[in-house]
Amino acid sequence: MTAALQVATWNIFGGRTWDGARVDLDLTVGTLRRLDADLVALQEVDRAQPRSGGVDQARLLGEALGMAWWFAPTLLGTPGGWRPAGPGPSDPGAAAYGIALLSRLPLGEVETVRLPRRHHEEPRVAQVTEVVMGSSRLIVTGTHLSFVPASGVGQLRTLQRRLDALGGRRLLLGDLNLCWPLVRVVALPGWRSLVRGGTFRNLPPGSLRPRVQLDHVLAAGRGGPLPRHARIVGGPASDHLAVRVDLDWPA
Repeated sequence: MTAALQVATWNIFGGRTWDGARVDLDLTVGTLRRLDADLVALQEVDRAQPRSGGVDQARLLGEALGMAWWFAPTLLGTPGGWRPAGPGPSDPGAAAYGIALLSRLPLGEVETVRLPRRHHEEPRVAQVTEVVMGSSRLIVTGTHLSFVPASGVGQLRTLQRRLDALGGRRLLLGDLNLCWPLVRVVALPGWRSLVRGGTFRNLPPGSLRPRVQLDHVLAAGRGGPLPRHARIVGGPASDHLAVRVDLDWPA
């Protein structure tokens, strides 16, 4: 017997529309409802930013969907006065920008892991947590890596080494800012991709411009959830499309 588990990842572009013309969180909520996933990793999430109406986006989205939420800041303050979030789990609140997890399943402790970067580059973090269903355990990680390829590759490998040290079954979700062929080459042994297809850039229906895959769901570890179906979900919100993977969880 198996139980179903749906996971997703989406770069929400600060709640903006696909062309960046305006912020409309109702459209963001609409796409998340269509995803209908048990656990969602979000990237480019604003909190108390004037450019997006001053709201706590993770909280607003979580409450709209009836899901618990966890926000991890990478930058504090507002554009023009950004400063890196400090090390460790502390979050001073107020204006920030970062990543988030939404879940309608109970999660273990959500750990914020700061990733290596060059001094001048934007800070990057990952959120590492655990999902337990029955007697089975799954490590789930959401992240948003550097758009500088060399840094992104280093961050991916650093994160995979950390997760490999935990052992067991592992999922890595996020906007890796690395196209699928490169991820396939540089990922550590034992990691496999569960979805393929273009996710960036989100374009109006009928556009013939090609897309690349920057948003990924990677898995490692023997046994545990098996991918049953994967799909890419678009709409008028964000410059990225969302990714959902349905997993069969051995009961």
